[in-house]
Amino acid sequence: MAYRVDQELNDSRQVIDDDQLKKMMNNQRQESFLRRNKYRMVTLVLIAINVVIFGIEILLSGGVRVSSQVLVDMGAMYAPYIQSPLDLYRFVTPMFLHFDVMHIAFNMFALFTVGGTLERVLGKGNFLLLYFIAGITGNVISYASVIFITGGNVVSAGASTSVFGLFVAVALLGVLAKGNRSFYLQYSKGIIAIIAINVAYTFLVPGISISGHLGGAFGGLLAMLMVPAKNLRVPNAVRILVSVLWVVAVVGLLIYQGIVAF
Repeated sequence: MAYRVDQELNDSRQVIDDDQLKKMMNNQRQESFLRRNKYRMVTLVLIAINVVIFGIEILLSGGVRVSSQVLVDMGAMYAPYIQSPLDLYRFVTPMFLHFDVMHIAFNMFALFTVGGTLERVLGKGNFLLLYFIAGITGNVISYASVIFITGGNVVSAGASTSVFGLFVAVALLGVLAKGNRSFYLQYSKGIIAIIAINVAYTFLVPGISISGHLGGAFGGLLAMLMVPAKNLRVPNAVRILVSVLWVVAVVGLLIYQGIVAF
């Protein structure tokens, strides 16, 4: 449409100023990785710690496959080296050590897949508590199996103790969550393939601690009954009872082995 120079314009079209234009452009831009994953920040930190430590293992080993000696020196589960309270760190440090690239890749992919959901439902602190309870339980049971059943000088390590606990925790959301239980049931079914791959890795790859994985799964069950998450239908009395029994069992084992004395 043409206008005369002396004609007054009566244009009702909306004019977009610079601020509005910038806002529109910012909305169109894709959010950063950290912003998209802000609900799984603890998960990302755990993954970062595992990757950094694995890089150190590779440097010390001088190859793609981490040597058993490096693993033991860095705190892997090695029953003969647990002789005093000062050695109890070996129930924690194995959660951050791995044998090779495939080992850490499976564990970190599984952690990333299920960690975000659990972190969002339980809260960051409770999720971290779940991760450590499952991992410590797995390592304690791995230690006990060497002492009482298999014997030998077995070196075990891996975040799998915690990861298997997370698998069980995700499955239990369909039972224990206060809401959306049908959704969580469907979600847990959707990660069956990931669980199956990790189970297969447990039984097919030499040197993997089966007792540690099963112990971690059991630890995940216990942890879901222990963590004080508001979104779980667990009575406080049950939380207290399970927590006390867990502590008594761990301390009892340490006393029996003469590691801790009263």
